[in-house]
Amino acid sequence: MFCKQLVWPGLRKFVNITGVAVLSMFLAGGCATKEEAPIPPRPVEVGKAIVKDVPVYIDSFGTMAVINNIDIVSQVTGKVQEAHFQEGDNIQAGGLLFTIDPSEYKARLDKAEAALQQDVVDLKLKRDIMERNKPLVEKNLISQQDFDQFQTDVNVSQARVDVDKAEIELAKINLGYCNIYSPVDGLTGKRLVDPGNIVTANSGPVLVNIKTVDPLYIDFTVSEANLIKARQAMAKRKLTVEITPPEAEDKIYDATLQFLNNTVDNTTGTIALRAIVDNKKRELWPGQFVNIRLILETEKNALLVPYEAVSLGQQGSYLFVVTKDNKADLRTVTTGLLQEDYVVVETGVKEGETVVTEGQMGLAPGVTVVITTDQDQVKR
Repeated sequence: MFCKQLVWPGLRKFVNITGVAVLSMFLAGGCATKEEAPIPPRPVEVGKAIVKDVPVYIDSFGTMAVINNIDIVSQVTGKVQEAHFQEGDNIQAGGLLFTIDPSEYKARLDKAEAALQQDVVDLKLKRDIMERNKPLVEKNLISQQDFDQFQTDVNVSQARVDVDKAEIELAKINLGYCNIYSPVDGLTGKRLVDPGNIVTANSGPVLVNIKTVDPLYIDFTVSEANLIKARQAMAKRKLTVEITPPEAEDKIYDATLQFLNNTVDNTTGTIALRAIVDNKKRELWPGQFVNIRLILETEKNALLVPYEAVSLGQQGSYLFVVTKDNKADLRTVTTGLLQEDYVVVETGVKEGETVVTEGQMGLAPGVTVVITTDQDQVKR
């Protein structure tokens, strides 16, 4: 390129020799090419692409539910004499809860036993009479009709004895109902009836509620779209369910899937599932909201990168790989499920490659990078 080509016609007649020299110097300076400054290395933090076995899962949420939820009601009518527990007690199956005044039922038992004794004596008398008259009827000294009446009297007396025995059993049952015992191991709720109140048999009020808190059910739902995957996994093995309370995300409780409901809820497009979890330490509570992770299977040798390395662009997910010569290499990736602080990468990265986890905003393909850490800033 020649500078004289930039001098337009007519300019020469306005300048003298000195002016030509000055103009030539000006034009020469304007024709010089300015070199671009090189892009300085970009500081980045990095992580490694690793391979490990990871679970394939469905995330959901649910609530803790009790296996037994029992309202204790009196089976006899009478006055509540005594409560034998404190509200909120852990009570064993067979533990005494309430005593209903047994006086009336004890008297009924005594009456039934006395009636039995009376009818036993009467039965013995009627049987003796029949036995004494048996030879007489054989000798035709009395009529067959009279003897049949003796036999009938014995049968009637025997029936009365049987009724008395049944009355005694019923009186014993009702007397036993005066002591109310817990049918299960569980946790007592608020006492709803105080001693001194009269309660009616089998019609309330509720005296106390008892819930079993170990083990507990976990009720949750999954989308209908996951139904086939869940059923296929259940056909192969017992599925594990991981439970995490929102207020204690560092604690994970392992449960076992119990069943899949027999219908899809058409209003929500979900299907209900239930798992069961041990709760010996009483760290989980009935009605508590929990996060759910249903483990379907384990993916062997999955490739993972730190979650912070993956960004979302117009063309999908991408990340930067640091090459051996410390250059940024842009990779489009296909991602899978999250695994704690990592994400599964199905394509785009190889095991052991170094990926950028912080500093991506200042990067472009081919840009030189310098790896830093929070503790040791590298200066170059």
